[in-house]
Amino acid sequence: MRRWLWFLGLYLAGVAVVGAVAYVIRIMIL
Repeated sequence: MRRWLWFLGLYLAGVAVVGAVAYVIRIMIL
């Protein structure tokens, strides 16, 4: 059970990082 929660947390963290990077790049371009 903890493994699933750990993988879920890691996945959400990865998505958040990718989203933040994409957001910053969008601001830099625009």
